[in-house]
Amino acid sequence: MKLNALLKTLGFLALAATPVVAGPSAPAPKNPIAPAPVDDDLGITASIGYDSNYVWRGFNYGQHWVRSGLNGAILLVGGAAEDGAGSTSLLWDVQYGSLAGDQDSYSPNFVAATGGALKNTNSFQRLQLGAAISHDFGPASVSFGYSYIHNMGSLANGGGLNQLGFPVTGGGYGMNDIQQLTLGVNTNLGPINLASSANYDLVNGGWYFDLTAKSTIAVTDAISIVPHAGVGYGLNYNAGLTQATRNLIGGGGLTGQTAFQGGMTGWTALNVGFDFPIKLNSRATLTPYVAYNLPMGPVRNLARSTTTPYAFGLGGGPATAFQSVVYYGVTLSVRF
Repeated sequence: MKLNALLKTLGFLALAATPVVAGPSAPAPKNPIAPAPVDDDLGITASIGYDSNYVWRGFNYGQHWVRSGLNGAILLVGGAAEDGAGSTSLLWDVQYGSLAGDQDSYSPNFVAATGGALKNTNSFQRLQLGAAISHDFGPASVSFGYSYIHNMGSLANGGGLNQLGFPVTGGGYGMNDIQQLTLGVNTNLGPINLASSANYDLVNGGWYFDLTAKSTIAVTDAISIVPHAGVGYGLNYNAGLTQATRNLIGGGGLTGQTAFQGGMTGWTALNVGFDFPIKLNSRATLTPYVAYNLPMGPVRNLARSTTTPYAFGLGGGPATAFQSVVYYGVTLSVRF
């Protein structure tokens, strides 16, 4: 009897410890959903770099260019296709650069000619802000944007020429700021990536068109070789130089008019080179490069017209800014 009573007591306790379930038990899901991975990528890339020469749109501004930048992409509309086709993004970038040592390519030997009133070298800095809306159509991506380029330093301010007291034709010497609208197209033809843009300067007038082709050749999982080539074309293009500066570097002297006064039209330069990106880790890339800039058409003609040193009312200036040059550099970029 005692054994039966003990078994009844244990059975009661087991029943009491069993959780009460209202209704039938829910079946386990057939296809459980995995938790979404945490995305800690902000879509921002920071970079610092050095160029032995600052070459921009066929012009060689000077030696030892030190630069930094930030750029990113904000997805506005996600694409329905697996490759992202149909997506729309806001692209933005901020860039700043400076000529270390003020070794610009425009300044002549002015110290002797002016008794030290003007320097042989001029400082130059450039700040660029840009934003664009880009849409991926699948076969190609198309973007439309605006950029503001602020030129600074004594080179942009005329290098002291404006204080000499000589008559100036076409306003002061130096550079204007640039505000441009850009329509860009990017596509792939097999292993070759093609990018082109049409740029109109709202402040200075004139158009600049470019076309760049590049391809990536993988050497290892971390090292690649990227050959690239680009060509530019100007239509009444003046690179933001004031009218007085264009008169001077075009061979017209301090007050003369030259063929450059209305802007240049024609092929500006051919640029070819090799990038060597090295993937340091999942976020950082070090990219050394070497390139060659070959001025063409009106830019090459400027080099021919400025072989005579600057003289008051005569000749042009040094041809360095408009001659061919081999240059090199390196960029460290980190993605956040």
